Amino acid sequence: MKINSFCNCKYIEYFSKNNLIGVFCVIFITFGHHFATAQRLSATYLQYIEQYKEIAIDQQREYGIPASITLAQGLLESAAGTSYLARKGNNHFGIKCHSQWKGEVIEVGDTARRVCYRQYGSARESFDDHARFLQTKRYRRLYDLEVTDYKGWAAGLRECGYAEDTAYPQKLIGIIEQYELYNYDSEHPLTASTGKRDKQDKRDKQTKQDKRTKHNSTEAIDHDLRSNESQSKEVLKKVTSLHSVKRKWKLHYVVAEAGDTYHSIASEFNLKTQKLLDFNDIDDANEPLQPGMKLYLEKKASRTPEGFDTYTIRRGDTPWSIAQEFGIKLSTLLKINDIRRDTTLHPGDTIQLR
Repeated sequence: MKINSFCNCKYIEYFSKNNLIGVFCVIFITFGHHFATAQRLSATYLQYIEQYKEIAIDQQREYGIPASITLAQGLLESAAGTSYLARKGNNHFGIKCHSQWKGEVIEVGDTARRVCYRQYGSARESFDDHARFLQTKRYRRLYDLEVTDYKGWAAGLRECGYAEDTAYPQKLIGIIEQYELYNYDSEHPLTASTGKRDKQDKRDKQTKQDKRTKHNSTEAIDHDLRSNESQSKEVLKKVTSLHSVKRKWKLHYVVAEAGDTYHSIASEFNLKTQKLLDFNDIDDANEPLQPGMKLYLEKKASRTPEGFDTYTIRRGDTPWSIAQEFGIKLSTLLKINDIRRDTTLHPGDTIQLR
């Protein structure tokens, strides 16, 4: 719409008489921009986001995949749930059968060139399989990125071979930014039940130190959390903690901050200090607790998930740091590689994880 069409408008006359035409232009352009943006948002996309955002958030917590990436891929690959694969096969991510797939299949294409895709009983199964698919060795390096780095993930998916389209990263990023899906990547994302961010006070370091031993929890965490997933989630909600509980490799953990001690973190989660040390293969409670160190709140696994069989050693790696990174018991790692805790590792060498 041209500005000239408003020349006879009483508002233009008012602003002109009062030498405020510049103010009018700013208001008009700003309103026009927001109106145009709103017009560009698809109702179908918004409905899809509302329907599946909770699943994406859950998978971010469990697998470490940004919720924004999961939603953007689902929107793009399934045309917001309207594609043939999504409607007939509940396949929202265009994942092909591959040799290891033992489930139902759906074929697309003409007789001469039929392409086999995975078929699911529900959209939820498709989302779950997508998360497991991204746990395979091909995509391992993506987990070195921050969960909030959706641009890095978008580029990495293309580089790792998820899609052949060279514009794939830009398409994902465009969807994420247009629909502000990055809001779901924060530690306390938007949820369908509240429509608002979970409230988490940002306490300064001194206040945090003063309150280390104060808890509102009346129930200790069941530290065999994998035996009862639903119970563990309910119990974790009851804990008023100073650390955000994260989840990866199906294990709950926290990240140490400045001023933390093993005792303070153990107390915060109703754990005995020795128990916390045992969970994390730490022999001496006097060992320094560095900010950024990952501490598990339950027993680590005996082996890594399928697809994570080996790891290429990097500068600074130790057997202990690798065991922590992959959530496996140090004793298992040492045994399968016939090494000791103090064995020096050389960058570029390969170490077995399972």
